Amino acid sequence: MSKEVNIDIDGYNVRYFEKGTGKPVVILHGASFNAEIWVKTGTLDAIAGSGWRPISVDMPGFGKTERGGYDTVASFLDRLFGKLGIEKAVIAGASLGGREALAFSVKYPQRVTGLVLVGAVSVWMYEDMLERIKGVPALLIWGSEDNISPKENYQIIMKHLTNSRLAIIGKIHPCYLEEPAKFNMELTDFLKSITA
Repeated sequence: MSKEVNIDIDGYNVRYFEKGTGKPVVILHGASFNAEIWVKTGTLDAIAGSGWRPISVDMPGFGKTERGGYDTVASFLDRLFGKLGIEKAVIAGASLGGREALAFSVKYPQRVTGLVLVGAVSVWMYEDMLERIKGVPALLIWGSEDNISPKENYQIIMKHLTNSRLAIIGKIHPCYLEEPAKFNMELTDFLKSITA
């Protein structure tokens, strides 16, 4: 069972769910959800079952995490990493969370061991900075008929990240809701490839 944790960062409450004791995988939710979505889809169980330590966090202003005084979500994540004693992690995010995972990765490339983007939005904003993470292993998961994040977003990533691969799962933007078992399998296979 996943553990729900509330901690204080800079005087603001931050909530996350975690499970397992392996290397960390920090997961971000989309704009319509909060950290609990990754518990409901079985994603935390699947990641922990692969020997990793998933940490699904409410981003500032979502769920039970207070908005706080963070300039960006990337700076919030940097503070979270420090608070939890995380030096490096795989970072994953869906939609808005994917954009924030990408923003964190290009700002703090030394802290990222792998990147998972699920229907990430606004990828073009970071195209000029992708050179900083060109060798980072990346898994891109998109629905075949995603009408919120077009295929151009994953094409930009694949053009610049030499160690990226694409998985098309289901049709809709939150493809992890449509086919959670397949989604979790792709994710855990990717994590295994990083440790291989």
